[in-house]
Order: sequence, then structure tokens, then C-alpha cells
Amino acid sequence: MKKLTLTLILPLLLFALMAPAFAAPVAHEAPAVSAVEQGEFVLTATAPDGSILWEEQIKNAFADEGEQLILDVFLRGATAPTQFYLRLYNDTPEETDGLASLTGEPSGNGYAPALIERSATGWPILAIDGDGYLATSSAETFTASGGSIGPVTYAVIATSSDNTGKLIAYAALSQIRTLEDGESLTVTYKLKQQ
Repeated sequence: MKKLTLTLILPLLLFALMAPAFAAPVAHEAPAVSAVEQGEFVLTATAPDGSILWEEQIKNAFADEGEQLILDVFLRGATAPTQFYLRLYNDTPEETDGLASLTGEPSGNGYAPALIERSATGWPILAIDGDGYLATSSAETFTASGGSIGPVTYAVIATSSDNTGKLIAYAALSQIRTLEDGESLTVTYKLKQQ
């Protein structure tokens, strides 16, 4: 009986000890360590009486020169821009475009690039938003005066009010937009890091 019991138990014991050696290797996943910037423009157009004509929230893309500037300033100590500007264009920017290559910016009739200060005034909200930090710019308003502003198809964030700066981010409006005399467009830019 002892011999029979050992004959049955010994192979089972050996199998139990050896099973891990024959098991499939366990895959070890690296922790998810990625930082992602997500930006969006929030636009509200109003009539002279204050009624809302249209609203939209549009996700942006980052231009190569904007990405390079952010990394160069943060990681290599390059000179940071002193201001940011919200600008409108009737153009179709691409990731590889620079600010100098954009065309179709309105002129006159109350349009000028809108200053967003590089300060707590220009970026009054910096707070946790769900799974990351969110910075929200001041609300900047364009008002058509003495004629129309547009047509425009894109909103951009740049580092200058002329074409000597860098194109940071851009977003396509849902359709071609024109502000008629007396109409206003208020724009806020939100940038989230997660």
C-alpha cells in the first residue's frame, strides 16, 4: 500500500513543483507613462443685442514649431515667449506650418490679434480637472466695427501679433464664419496636461 501511495503521490508532487517551469511566461507591462496635451478653443458669437448666434468647442492640433518651443523652454531653458496671441485666419494650417506661412488673417473693422498675457491674468484658471491639470485663458473678444470680420476658418494661438513668432496650436472652425458689423466673437483657450 505504501508503495502504491508513493507511486501515485510522487508524480503528482513532481508535477506540482515543475508546473511553473512549463507555464507560459508572464508578460510584465510597463506602466503607462505618457504626457498628453489636449487643447480646445471655446467660441461664442453674439449679436449686438447680446443674443447668442452660435457656439462651438473645437479641439486643437499642435504645430511642430509649437511643440518644439514648449520642449525647448521647459527642458533646455530656452527663452520663453513673453506673451501669447489669439488670432483668426481664413487658411488651413498644417502641423509643419510656421506662423509666417499662414495667410488670410482679417484686417481692419475692429480686428486685431488678441493678447493673452503670460501671467495669472492671461491664464486665470489653473486647476485639477478630472485626470489632469487644466489651464484656461482669459476670454478675448473680437467685435466687428464699421464692417465685417472674416471670413475665417481657423483660430490659432501664437507667440506674436505679427508673423515673427511661433505657431503654437490651431483648430478648424466647424464652418466658414464671418462676423457682421456689431457682432462679437468671444474665445477662450483651454490646455489640459495629463
